[in-house]
Amino acid sequence: MGLPTKRYERKPAVLCHEGDVGDVEGCAWLIQKVADANCPKGSLPLDPLYVASREVVDGEPTAWSGWELVDNAALCLNPADLKAEATTAFKSLTVKPSAIKVQPAGGQVLINMPTITYTDAVAETFDISLGEGDQKIPVQVEAVPKTFTWSYGSEEGDEGFPLTTTDPGKPYPDQSVTHTYTHKGPATLDLTTTWTGRFRIQGIPGDLADPDTWTTIDGQATTTSPTVHLNVYEKRPHLVEDTLG
Repeated sequence: MGLPTKRYERKPAVLCHEGDVGDVEGCAWLIQKVADANCPKGSLPLDPLYVASREVVDGEPTAWSGWELVDNAALCLNPADLKAEATTAFKSLTVKPSAIKVQPAGGQVLINMPTITYTDAVAETFDISLGEGDQKIPVQVEAVPKTFTWSYGSEEGDEGFPLTTTDPGKPYPDQSVTHTYTHKGPATLDLTTTWTGRFRIQGIPGDLADPDTWTTIDGQATTTSPTVHLNVYEKRPHLVEDTLG
């Protein structure tokens, strides 16, 4: 990659009064242009964009020129402008798998009795930047768990058929996702979580709980939780000799 011949930077319109941004032929019109941008709700107001240039002669760069205004540069950044890049970034994020929780605990469960399974349905948040060079925009990306696919595998029987639900389950006594093993012996419990994504431009006012604050990311991500190993056993009643009082 060769040496860059252009660089861009956004600067407040009032800086042209200080002669820092080259010949803009006065500032009043530029300040008014920024004031009239009237960015819609959910978009980010931007400072005017300036460019400096230089030449590279025989592999050696000349000095940078003064800053010049890029007339056609947008003054409002809409989430839609970043959606494709946010979608690409979402695919590269490392989402932490949901932890598997089982009741009864300890890896011992009973045959012909409901085994309670559940997980924490907690969204994961990532602070990243989109764009290139001086034009990077800070955004917040959120991965939201959508579906949970449980596999209750055992060495015998048909317990391996997966169960997919939007319910992450709950512990006793409010259990909502259970499985009843019908065979004794070792079993493995697996969980695959499907995540949807959304993002917001940081610095824009808004209630984070308000869906309108966020823009949906296309596609999904999946995670596989560490396998939990179980032992399914049968508890039999036994008669014992005792003196009835």
